[in-house]
Amino acid sequence: MKFIPAVSLLFCSALLSLSGRTYHRKIAVMNDGEYVLRSGKLTMEVNPLAGARIVSLKFEGYEFLTGRDIMEGNYGSTFWPSPQSSWGWPPPPVLDSDPYTASAGGDTATFVSWKDSGTGLQVVKKFFPAEMGRMNLSYTMLNVTDSVLNVAPWEITRVHIGGLLFFPIGINPLGRKSFDPAPVKVVDGVAWYRDPMKRPEKNLLTTADVTEGWVAYAIHGKIFVKKFHNVPMDSVAPGEGEIAVYVSKEADYLELEIQGEYQPIDPGARTAWKVQWIARNIPKNISVHTGNGDLVKYVRKLVR
Repeated sequence: MKFIPAVSLLFCSALLSLSGRTYHRKIAVMNDGEYVLRSGKLTMEVNPLAGARIVSLKFEGYEFLTGRDIMEGNYGSTFWPSPQSSWGWPPPPVLDSDPYTASAGGDTATFVSWKDSGTGLQVVKKFFPAEMGRMNLSYTMLNVTDSVLNVAPWEITRVHIGGLLFFPIGINPLGRKSFDPAPVKVVDGVAWYRDPMKRPEKNLLTTADVTEGWVAYAIHGKIFVKKFHNVPMDSVAPGEGEIAVYVSKEADYLELEIQGEYQPIDPGARTAWKVQWIARNIPKNISVHTGNGDLVKYVRKLVR
């Protein structure tokens, strides 16, 4: 497989009319080969040559994702198979950072990895703009071996420090034995982490179950929400969490991680996992502080 970069070519441009309002959706390929997806005020950029990594997510010009200038290798948003114990560290280059083939058709941009001999998987990423500042993301894992593989999908997204992270916490304890936990505070069934804009002395990691399929990050008057299918604790990969918050001691970034169902994939079969990203301006009458139920209600309305 070989990726051939294209010159500025508009693959898809559409107008959606919802509730009397019109929204623009389109997919374009730039001269450097990056794919640009737009949904109203939300813009997402994908680099096929870097593992089909999402390298930018902007809403009204604000950049949520960190770039290579913050930390080479650990930037933007990527996808790994879970559990990590099946491949260790670093992530499989074929799935994480090597070139993917890329194409666009209709309203969807599709990216396909090479077959990874280490994990026995091939990954297909499909991204398409949705309405009202939303992006739909689909991750498919194909079993390219002759044996059954047990695996879960895992999305890792690095954002700028200084924001307020929150999600509806489940019944399992926060934390993981090999890391000190991030200082998360639970208020009325919601876990909150206020980033202090200061690197910790140690890398911090908090993992948890959620009661609803979302995690939100508020920063600079805007909010970034990941919406996904909630899975029970016994369907999460061994040693992992449905939600993970990683705080780096080495660079100024915070990881928002989510995982899907841990399940067997037969030889030659595949499994798909869908996620939706939402970005908005936070209403001026809603204060951004730990424990604010109005902020939680606002997110719950967004993910309905």
